[in-house]
Amino acid sequence: MVYEADIAERVRMGRAERGLTQTELAKEAGVSRPTIARIEAGGAGSVSLGTIQRVLNAANWDLSLSRGVRPREDRSDFDMDSYLDSLYGSAR
Repeated sequence: MVYEADIAERVRMGRAERGLTQTELAKEAGVSRPTIARIEAGGAGSVSLGTIQRVLNAANWDLSLSRGVRPREDRSDFDMDSYLDSLYGSAR
């Protein structure tokens, strides 16, 4: 299960590791600086899931509802067919 405190910690940690201010992270995620501050203060529950996902991605984290929050993977060798097979198997 993903908790608001976990999201807040990951956003703060990712932002610090990237050397970004809240304003810079907000710009990369396409949200306002107060939204970043709210998430970092543990208020992710008042923000849409799409916004949380954009902020986590900008902070270099992926959100997986089945696996929680984890570091982002390098997408340079991303294989769409394998990804779709993992999601849908033989149904696609």
